[in-house]
Amino acid sequence: MKTMVKIFVDHEHLVKAINTLTELGITGFYLYEYKGMSPKSWKHFKLSEDPAMTAETIRNHSEPGVIINTVVGSDKCEELIKEMEEALKGIRFTIMGHKVLSIKVRGD
Repeated sequence: MKTMVKIFVDHEHLVKAINTLTELGITGFYLYEYKGMSPKSWKHFKLSEDPAMTAETIRNHSEPGVIINTVVGSDKCEELIKEMEEALKGIRFTIMGHKVLSIKVRGD
Protein backbone atom coordinates (compact mmCIF):
# COMPACT_ATOMS: atom_id res chain seq x y z
CA MET A 1 0.00 0.00 0.00
CA LYS A 2 1.20 3.53 -0.79
CA THR A 3 0.63 6.73 1.19
CA MET A 4 0.42 10.29 -0.14
CA VAL A 5 2.22 12.46 2.40
CA LYS A 6 1.41 16.20 2.47
CA ILE A 7 3.74 18.50 4.39
CA PHE A 8 2.50 22.05 4.99
CA VAL A 9 5.28 24.57 5.83
CA ASP A 10 5.92 28.29 5.60
CA HIS A 11 8.04 29.42 2.63
CA GLU A 12 11.10 30.11 4.78
CA HIS A 13 11.25 26.45 5.90
CA LEU A 14 10.77 24.87 2.47
CA VAL A 15 14.45 24.09 1.89
CA LYS A 16 14.82 22.43 5.30
CA ALA A 17 11.82 20.18 4.57
CA ILE A 18 13.04 19.26 1.06
CA ASN A 19 16.56 18.54 2.33
CA THR A 20 15.07 16.21 4.95
CA LEU A 21 13.12 14.36 2.26
CA THR A 22 16.30 14.04 0.18
CA GLU A 23 18.23 12.68 3.17
CA LEU A 24 15.51 10.03 3.51
CA GLY A 25 16.07 9.06 -0.14
CA ILE A 26 12.87 10.70 -1.40
CA THR A 27 13.52 12.59 -4.60
CA GLY A 28 10.05 12.54 -6.16
CA PHE A 29 7.73 15.23 -4.93
CA TYR A 30 5.77 18.25 -6.09
CA LEU A 31 4.98 21.59 -4.51
CA TYR A 32 1.81 23.61 -4.31
CA GLU A 33 1.83 27.21 -3.07
CA TYR A 34 -1.27 28.36 -1.22
CA LYS A 35 -2.65 31.00 1.11
CA GLY A 36 -4.49 29.90 4.22
CA MET A 37 -5.35 30.68 7.80
CA SER A 38 -4.63 28.67 10.90
CA PRO A 39 -7.61 27.66 13.08
CA LYS A 40 -6.27 29.94 15.83
CA SER A 41 -6.43 32.96 13.49
CA TRP A 42 -9.72 31.97 11.92
CA LYS A 43 -11.79 31.42 15.09
CA HIS A 44 -12.27 35.16 15.70
CA PHE A 45 -13.68 35.86 12.23
CA LYS A 46 -17.37 36.42 11.61
CA LEU A 47 -18.02 36.95 7.89
CA SER A 48 -20.97 38.63 6.22
CA GLU A 49 -23.08 36.99 3.52
CA ASP A 50 -21.33 39.03 0.81
CA PRO A 51 -19.14 36.57 -1.22
CA ALA A 52 -16.88 39.35 -2.57
CA MET A 53 -16.23 40.72 0.92
CA THR A 54 -15.60 37.22 2.25
CA ALA A 55 -13.05 36.45 -0.50
CA GLU A 56 -11.33 39.81 0.08
CA THR A 57 -11.15 39.24 3.84
CA ILE A 58 -9.61 35.81 3.41
CA ARG A 59 -7.19 37.12 0.78
CA ASN A 60 -6.08 39.98 3.06
CA HIS A 61 -5.69 37.97 6.27
CA SER A 62 -4.35 34.63 5.04
CA GLU A 63 -0.69 33.67 5.05
CA PRO A 64 1.36 32.12 2.24
CA GLY A 65 2.60 28.57 2.57
CA VAL A 66 3.78 25.56 0.61
CA ILE A 67 2.49 21.99 0.50
CA ILE A 68 5.10 19.36 -0.38
CA ASN A 69 3.45 16.21 -1.72
CA THR A 70 5.13 12.84 -2.12
CA VAL A 71 4.03 9.21 -2.33
CA VAL A 72 5.85 6.63 -0.22
CA GLY A 73 5.33 3.03 0.80
CA SER A 74 3.19 2.78 3.93
CA ASP A 75 6.12 1.16 5.73
CA LYS A 76 8.23 4.30 5.10
CA CYS A 77 5.50 6.76 6.15
CA GLU A 78 6.06 6.57 9.93
CA GLU A 79 9.83 7.01 9.51
CA LEU A 80 9.24 10.02 7.26
CA ILE A 81 6.90 11.63 9.80
CA LYS A 82 9.29 11.02 12.67
CA GLU A 83 12.25 12.48 10.76
CA MET A 84 10.20 15.51 9.64
CA GLU A 85 9.06 16.18 13.21
CA GLU A 86 12.69 16.15 14.33
CA ALA A 87 13.94 18.31 11.44
CA LEU A 88 11.13 20.86 11.85
CA LYS A 89 11.22 20.99 15.65
CA GLY A 90 10.19 24.47 16.82
CA ILE A 91 8.76 25.29 13.37
CA ARG A 92 5.06 25.46 12.49
CA PHE A 93 4.09 22.58 10.17
CA THR A 94 1.34 20.08 9.41
CA ILE A 95 1.81 16.57 8.03
CA MET A 96 -1.02 14.46 6.64
CA GLY A 97 -1.00 10.98 5.14
CA HIS A 98 -3.64 9.65 2.75
CA LYS A 99 -3.76 6.02 1.66
CA VAL A 100 -3.42 5.71 -2.10
CA LEU A 101 -5.66 3.04 -3.59
CA SER A 102 -4.48 3.37 -7.17
CA ILE A 103 -1.64 5.00 -9.13
CA LYS A 104 -1.52 5.17 -12.91
CA VAL A 105 1.36 6.88 -14.67
CA ARG A 106 1.46 7.50 -18.38
CA GLY A 107 5.03 8.10 -19.48
CA ASP A 108 6.56 9.00 -22.82
